[in-house]
Amino acid sequence: MSEFYDYFSKQRIKPSSIHRSDYHPSIANSSIGLLSRSFDTDISSSFLSFDVVLNDTLERIGNIGFHDSSFEELFYGGNVDYAIYDRFQKQGYGTQSLALLKELLRDNSYAIKNGLLISTLPENIYSQRVAIKNGGVLVYEGQVPEDNLLYQLDHVKEVKVYQIQMKK
Repeated sequence: MSEFYDYFSKQRIKPSSIHRSDYHPSIANSSIGLLSRSFDTDISSSFLSFDVVLNDTLERIGNIGFHDSSFEELFYGGNVDYAIYDRFQKQGYGTQSLALLKELLRDNSYAIKNGLLISTLPENIYSQRVAIKNGGVLVYEGQVPEDNLLYQLDHVKEVKVYQIQMKK
């Protein structure tokens, strides 16, 4: 299996399986679970990070995370990041992961107030579909300002930003 770069931890991760006794997902559906990678599992935390794990094989297939900061600071880069490892893509796991994260954050005051922001590259049709399937509405399509960290650090010049409203 190939390594994967995790933007939250800024580390390369090798997909692996976990032992059944260590599998206590924060939330799960019939096919996947979100296993906390954070020491703080309180949903009011400003940073949450989860491994996406297949329930039947206990194989880590990706990750998803949420962070809050000033809404303006997060706008172009989003406040939800997720990635599904290559061999598990296009099987609906990204959509399911985001749906589980939404459910987990249903009582998070920041998420309820500002919603979830999903930022994608214009050519990333699959991430756009994940956002739309989870209620995302396109709120911005265009240039990233040159003074924004997304532009400066990652050299991203254009994005599409989807917002998912959270209801209490």
